[in-house]
Amino acid sequence: MEDRYRSWCRTYMRSSHAGLYCFYNGSGDNGDAVTCSEAHGYAMLIAVLHGNQSDLDALLAFFLAFKNEHGLMKWQVRMNQHHQLYVEEDANDCATDGDIDIATALFLAAGRWPEGSAMYPAGFYEREAAQLADALLCHCMHPTLHTPLLGDWCNTDDKQNRKLYDATRSSDFILSSFLLFHRKHPNPHARQQWQQVLESTLQCALSQLNVHRTGLIADFLVYDARNQWHPANGKLLESKHDGEMSWNACRTRRFLSIVLTLAWRLAHYYAVSGDQRILPLLQTMHHTLVSGQFPNVPAGLRVRDGKPLVDYSGKAFIAPAGYLCYVLGDTHGQRAAIAALSDEEPEYFGDSIDLVIAEQAMAAPYWLS
Repeated sequence: MEDRYRSWCRTYMRSSHAGLYCFYNGSGDNGDAVTCSEAHGYAMLIAVLHGNQSDLDALLAFFLAFKNEHGLMKWQVRMNQHHQLYVEEDANDCATDGDIDIATALFLAAGRWPEGSAMYPAGFYEREAAQLADALLCHCMHPTLHTPLLGDWCNTDDKQNRKLYDATRSSDFILSSFLLFHRKHPNPHARQQWQQVLESTLQCALSQLNVHRTGLIADFLVYDARNQWHPANGKLLESKHDGEMSWNACRTRRFLSIVLTLAWRLAHYYAVSGDQRILPLLQTMHHTLVSGQFPNVPAGLRVRDGKPLVDYSGKAFIAPAGYLCYVLGDTHGQRAAIAALSDEEPEYFGDSIDLVIAEQAMAAPYWLS
């Protein structure tokens, strides 16, 4: 694991006057962008789970330098030709999952290093974690549905915005983090609120077994007038595949998600909690994934029947499915996924998800300690 960590750091970690960040734009597709909150969340999780406090501290410094007015991380940071970091006006909003991962890393750091460090005094990690969790509750969780909002930019100004406000993104169903916040937040009222978020989001996920028997959950779900969650019908925010399980990239806000990460996120919740309620969903999802082109899981799947939407795969799709196999005790599937991963080309998203999963798998027994 040490060799994998060092290799990943050499490839993706960059230093700056603001601290360490995870470079995510090796392809150059995002112009002069160098990192985003999603990448920063992965990097902070990797650092704390690997036990590298100096990296964690330097990543924390970068996060503190790029908070927005809500106390959440600005979703994208760029570097100009003079090597100066900057944020464009349309990147001041947050992306919910990145901040959830950052808060998770800070709560884990508080448990691992309660004495603090040379950079941060005792109690600092917990205070920052609690403040970030509070900002998430205030700006990124629906006040009545208690499910994740698409970001702190959501509002109810008009009919279309209201539809977005009453939608959720399944890649933000990071239940193991919600459970951690419920257990570790120093404020009893906040702990109760995170328990509500956990239960509501879990029920939202479980309800999709009644919509499609594949166990697959669409990228975007919408809450309707019948008080039910259903997949988005066509384009809601990013593409015509918003109602499927796919890789989405939006050119206007440049959000990037892969909802096959959901297999990893939900499996990790089961691994750390043992919550039997989620097992039928995981087993059904597993059956659908291994019945197709496994281990080369396509980058997009039709939720109603599991048919591929595209003809390519990658680490970011294989690793979550492999972890689902691991958690469910499918050693054959796990080994097939590991073998397939070794054949894939290196790239930020797949490499980062693969390493986070590996670190989380090792730490699962101690997640809530």
